Amino acid sequence: MMRRFNFYIVWEVSKLFVVALVAFTSMIMLAGVVQQLLSQGLGPMAVLQLIPYILPISLQFAIPATLLFAVCSVYGRISADNEILAVMAAGVPPIRFIAPTLIASLLLSLFAVWLNDIAVSWGMPGINRIVMQSVERVAYNYLASQGSYVSEQGFSIHVHGIGPDGRELIRPTINTPPQSDGSSAEITASSARLTVDPIAEELRIDLVDMEIQHGTWVSMQPGENTYRVKLSQATKKGTSSGRPVEFPMREIGPEIKKQRALIDKTQEILAARTAMGLAVGKLDWLDDGRSFESIAIVENGHNRLRKLDIEPWRRWASGFSCLFFVWVGIPLSIWMRSADHWTSFGTCFMPILLLFYPAFMVGMQQAKDGHWPAAAVWLGNLILLVVGAWWLRKLYRT
Repeated sequence: MMRRFNFYIVWEVSKLFVVALVAFTSMIMLAGVVQQLLSQGLGPMAVLQLIPYILPISLQFAIPATLLFAVCSVYGRISADNEILAVMAAGVPPIRFIAPTLIASLLLSLFAVWLNDIAVSWGMPGINRIVMQSVERVAYNYLASQGSYVSEQGFSIHVHGIGPDGRELIRPTINTPPQSDGSSAEITASSARLTVDPIAEELRIDLVDMEIQHGTWVSMQPGENTYRVKLSQATKKGTSSGRPVEFPMREIGPEIKKQRALIDKTQEILAARTAMGLAVGKLDWLDDGRSFESIAIVENGHNRLRKLDIEPWRRWASGFSCLFFVWVGIPLSIWMRSADHWTSFGTCFMPILLLFYPAFMVGMQQAKDGHWPAAAVWLGNLILLVVGAWWLRKLYRT
């Protein structure tokens, strides 16, 4: 009898979960596509190419909330119909009809961990790649309609018009991205054309009769010349690579070793140079540009190392939020005994909204700052574990 009852619950949860997941994921994907379309100015073909990469990112946000919605709806409805009360009156402890759903959510949590890894290591780089490859078309559209194209990285093009063929830039003025010292150059030409080099990931600008001004230095270069800028610097919103969040979990361990080796090597060089400076009386070596550069490399290296340490913990904690959402949602929805889907979901989501997400963000920030260990990102899940246990204990006493 209990086997049939448990199968009925899991089947009802699964049906509602799949239907809600399709709807919720579609909404998130639509919002993601629109966001990229508005921020980057992508065309229809580029938007279609984005869909496979946006899908895992959408699912990683949709699955925990959708699972909570399905669980709260089903358990709330059967509790309102007194089915739970009848089973408990027959002497069946609550854990008997809760355990199958918890096991299913545990399996889904493992899938969610894998999905989180795919979303950040495959989805985000894929989106960045498509955005970069669309720079040429996006830039021409902006130049034709607005006469200028500006990226957040400091790269910009201003033109006096577009030629009859739709590709010749008439009297363009190009501002290059700032260098490490903050300086940039201004390039003017009689005409220019844009071409994307997808292999080198560069935007190639072929200029005619180019003039470069860098501060007070001016250089005239008649004839045809070429200027190249990285696609990551030429996109409207900018892209990034090499961030800890974009590494697959299998590559994070080797990357941590590389980062530690770089920090150790830099510290050894800094210590040797400091000792040499003291030995030969070169006290200016202690606080010159090279010393400050080495110190900055060490500090930035430690910050990146902390982020690399945190990343696996974050992905596992995010994935297992499915299990802890269900752990809180089941006893709370049974206790409420509401047949209304949204009432059950809203009430169960409230402690998650007020406790889980703030605790997760606090743990994440404290771990990034180095005040707490990387495992602190599980703080939100730990709080839900306590809250769910309290509600389950209350259910047993009912």
